[in-house]
Order: sequence, then structure tokens, then C-alpha cells
Amino acid sequence: MSRQASPLATHANLGSLLSPAALATTVGGISWRQKPGLDKEGLVQVRIAIKHLAPCVLRMTVHPLRPSEPFLQYLVGAGRDGFSARRLCVNHTHRPIEGTHKHRTEPAIGDEVAYKPTDIPEVPLAPRVAPGVHRAIFEAFAAECFVELGSDFTWVEP
Repeated sequence: MSRQASPLATHANLGSLLSPAALATTVGGISWRQKPGLDKEGLVQVRIAIKHLAPCVLRMTVHPLRPSEPFLQYLVGAGRDGFSARRLCVNHTHRPIEGTHKHRTEPAIGDEVAYKPTDIPEVPLAPRVAPGVHRAIFEAFAAECFVELGSDFTWVEP
């Protein structure tokens, strides 16, 4: 089952989750691990007030040879019922959108719709990314998902 075809991915659940009513807050700091291959994956747990949608996590994936092209996701639920509420692809093309774009889950079609964001810092395509750029992207993405950084949030560069 695709993460967009989850029975939890309804308009009502997304409306509640992607609003201040979810009381979404990170728990702890970002923790990076090496995935098979070269990608590094950073995860941060997210506590929400909507129990039937928990657990939630913010995930960031960075490839060391393409650090200016990270991917981010706001993942909701567990196992087969889980779904991706939002995704962000920095410096990737998704026709007809050139470059950085976001994906919004659309329950009515059981898939995602891509759109051009206005709240993500521009990242020049380059073999290196300045310190703080990944964090700025992460924070902007979290803010769009109505996820507050908890008082115990710590950032470690990928």
C-alpha cells in the first residue's frame, strides 16, 4: 500500500494534523544514521495531540555527493497505515515544476500534488552546503507542517 493510500490520510485528519490544533512538537534532537548506500537519514520524533495518528516523525535525507538536494518528509502513523503528510524535494524537478517543490497529500485522489514553495531558503546547486543551510530548510519545513521545535531540540549537521 502506498503511503498516500492510507486509510488515515483523510481530509479531516490532514486538516487537524496540519494546523495548530495538533499541538505538534519535536521530541529530542535530530539523529543521523547511515542508510544503505551513501544517503544519511536524520529523524526527529514528533509528539501530537491526535492519538490515532501517532507516531509522527520528521525525516531528512541528504546524499553526501548532492548535499544541495535534500529530501524531507512529515511521516504520520506506523506501518501499513502510515502516510506522508508533506514532502519537500530541494533542487529536484517534478514536471511541470522546475527545481524545489513540495508534495501535498490529496486523499480524494489517493496521491500527492506537487507545488512550488515560497518559504524554503534557496540552495545553490553545489558540491558543498554552508553550515546552517540544512537546519534552515528543516525549520522552514517543520513550520509549514505546524511542528514546533521542542525546548530539547538539538541540531547536528548531516
